Amino acid sequence: MEEQAQVDDDPLVGQSVGNYVVRSKLGEGGMGAVYLAEHPLIGKRVALKVLHPELTSKEEVKDRFFHEAKAVNDIQHPNIVDIVDFGEVKGQHPKDTMVYFIMEFLDGRALTEVIRNDAPVPEMRVRHLAMQIGDCLAASHKAGIVHRDLKPDNIMLVAKRHDPDFVKVLDFGIAKLTGDGHQSRKTRTGIVMGTPAYMSPEQCEGKGLIDHRTDVYALGIVIYEMLTGRVPFQGEG
Repeated sequence: MEEQAQVDDDPLVGQSVGNYVVRSKLGEGGMGAVYLAEHPLIGKRVALKVLHPELTSKEEVKDRFFHEAKAVNDIQHPNIVDIVDFGEVKGQHPKDTMVYFIMEFLDGRALTEVIRNDAPVPEMRVRHLAMQIGDCLAASHKAGIVHRDLKPDNIMLVAKRHDPDFVKVLDFGIAKLTGDGHQSRKTRTGIVMGTPAYMSPEQCEGKGLIDHRTDVYALGIVIYEMLTGRVPFQGEG
């Protein structure tokens, strides 16, 4: 969630969502678009994530999304991005309904950028990052939440508490919100199955129980990538 705004021709820019005014669009992914928003009175900046219309029109997806957002907020772990608020703005038609959540705005670098510029990452730094990610996963698993899409894109490094490499994990539990009751191996990244290069074998097969071990596997891939600059298994699928 670095402050690298795209061209602000998005109709949501300038609109109010909850107590915040949308200032710019930061990016877009499989689940939705992310915006920089600001409280008009106190100037607090937050990140606003709005789900894609094809997901917001499905009641089951919305219900599970709100439940998951609350569960993530209840963990209250320092290495998990804080969810400040969530809600929906109903339109005249279901497809016009906007479902969103508001997160803390992180001014830092994605682990993807660190790997691209610094790999192979020194072992001491890898250990420091891996321990923070592991602590975060342990807390979430204790609460019964599986990330399912742990990857460098979802790991931010920010300067905090005199630590330039303070980890913040994003999109916790979002990949779990598939809604349709079936799984496809060719869905968009982060919707159903996750990101192929970081998926465990059982996750790739789309059958069997997906539990905390899926996240542990993904963490192993991330550690390998930090140390070598590449993922261990490469290919089309």
